[in-house]
Amino acid sequence: MALRGQGVVVHISSDAAVAAYPRWGAYGVSKAAQDHLARQWNAELGELGVRVFSVDPGEMDTAMHREAIPDADPATLADPKVVARHIADMIESDGVAGGSRAVAEGWDAE
Repeated sequence: MALRGQGVVVHISSDAAVAAYPRWGAYGVSKAAQDHLARQWNAELGELGVRVFSVDPGEMDTAMHREAIPDADPATLADPKVVARHIADMIESDGVAGGSRAVAEGWDAE
């Protein structure tokens, strides 16, 4: 990507990168490290035309979420297909610089 002078790297993050949850230590630490790696790569590769994002998509209706929080109401969780569409739109936006992104308002709705 650096040699081509363009590219996009997207890391899928989590609020566990910034909030501590019992029994989620390794997961949270790895997401925090991944967020920092995205910032670092963006600083190093941004001038070469490579954008690097770390996106926290929020709570989604996935098997992983159901295993972690079985009591969660699926109606309150984002549809992964909708979130994926928003992330794809973000990637395609030439005006968006790299960096960390939290969930945008409305990502959980069509």
